[in-house]
Amino acid sequence: MQKTRWRNSKKTKFRPDNIENSINHKVIYGSFGSRFFATVMDMFLIIMPVNIVVGLIYGYESMKNPELHPTAGIIQMIIVLIITVLFWTISGQTPGKKALNLEIVNNKTLQKISLFQAIIRYLAYFLSMISLIGFFMPLLNKQRKTLHDIIAGTIVIQKNINN
Repeated sequence: MQKTRWRNSKKTKFRPDNIENSINHKVIYGSFGSRFFATVMDMFLIIMPVNIVVGLIYGYESMKNPELHPTAGIIQMIIVLIITVLFWTISGQTPGKKALNLEIVNNKTLQKISLFQAIIRYLAYFLSMISLIGFFMPLLNKQRKTLHDIIAGTIVIQKNINN
């Protein structure tokens, strides 16, 4: 058995840029526009129904004035987190991404993301929102990664229709 030297193994390290070469089909990254519209769809299909349910439970006034029921906003965020993370880990797609044929996958393996990656990605969304540049990063890089994709080690690709 031949011993591999460290410097040689480092040269052959898997790089996400070579994903197309390591897999039999070409990877098509999700475009900025399709990701944007998928997010808008998810706002209507996930966030709005949760807002309505929480509003019905706590009352409309508590949604306008968080001082009445401070837990209403926390519960709302937790419910949206659970629903989103479940979609990402089970199918790799939220309803908006499914409608636009997009899938969130692990950056290195192109397989479904782990629960840990999904939670990190969701929490990193807040960094993208705060900085705003995080959402526009797909316009600046080849793999069209956002800040939350980079932090979580994920990537959004066009799903193969045959699968």
